[in-house]
Amino acid sequence: AAAKYAQEGGGGDEAERPLKVCAEAGRKCVRQIHQHPILSDEWLQLVDSLKQLTRLVQLEGRMPANAKVAEIHGRNQETPGTLWDQEAHENAIRILVEEAKVNLCLRMMNDFKVWQYNPTDMKQSVEHCMKTYDLSQVNIEQKCRQFEEYLGQLLWRAFAHVETLQLMDIPLLIDHCGLVLQHVDATRAAGLACSSSKLEQEVLVMYYVSSLFKHAEALNNGELLAKAREVRLLPLVISHLSRHAAAEYPENISVDVAAGLAALADNEDFQTDWRSFFREPRADGRLPSLAGVLCGTDHQRRPGQEAGTAPVAGFVQQGPAGDVRGARARGAAVCCASPSRPSPKPLRPSFAKQGLSPPAHKGI
Repeated sequence: AAAKYAQEGGGGDEAERPLKVCAEAGRKCVRQIHQHPILSDEWLQLVDSLKQLTRLVQLEGRMPANAKVAEIHGRNQETPGTLWDQEAHENAIRILVEEAKVNLCLRMMNDFKVWQYNPTDMKQSVEHCMKTYDLSQVNIEQKCRQFEEYLGQLLWRAFAHVETLQLMDIPLLIDHCGLVLQHVDATRAAGLACSSSKLEQEVLVMYYVSSLFKHAEALNNGELLAKAREVRLLPLVISHLSRHAAAEYPENISVDVAAGLAALADNEDFQTDWRSFFREPRADGRLPSLAGVLCGTDHQRRPGQEAGTAPVAGFVQQGPAGDVRGARARGAAVCCASPSRPSPKPLRPSFAKQGLSPPAHKGI
């Protein structure tokens, strides 16, 4: 990792200069992140810092990979690496983690959504802001939307890394995901009502949940699953998928969510107690087949990934009360619907006993 720091900090090589500029600008923006009352003057200024930091993240994402990182001695060549030794450039996210701001960002986002879901508090704050700062309601709504989208993207990028999650307040993260998904389940069953960018929390929390499921076994697995069970996280995720995935998800989100579900289905602690995650019997028609969502449209654009997700689709479709043989048959039908798709692998004994169809591998 030290080699990468040296490469990015060296002022003699003009090729590294943009990285150094981005890192310095990113650290300045990150250090301006503090918690302020929503719609206060400081909070409105914070939105501008989040906007600049998000643009830096997007700029780094377009930079070519750093091939020199592969030469670092002791680096695990079988993984993409960590924030400190990966080939991709994510200095802004790395600095966010180093400055211990990710938990703060999560608390800020959670407070914002609690405030937003309370119409009385929100109305009072907006009226006070309009009078105090001479802003129109349109301007205030724009600031709120920018805050949510910029901060949400930063959290999304940060949670993709297990080293970030290992430093997180996981119960708060699960509570936040549960809060948003419960709101969607209760008030937005007919549609998410999100903007064209699809960067509101009502969509992005599905990425957060997927990251939690992917990395659960590298975290405090038992406590994570217990908290997820407490807030009914898995039923809420399935409800979100069944109602909104086909028509409202951005491209590739189904792939990411399927990867998270595949990892959860392969989680040994989940395998032994998966029935407890579904406390109430599902109503008829509540969970339509998700096989097409998880293994259809998106996978036609990304061939070669069907085998790991089709069994998960079969499990999600059937739920805890489903017929095992029916789930296996439907999972196989999805895998073998076209000649280009490989045949599903046989069930492992531990799954066969419990009625689950395991993914072929943990991730996609």
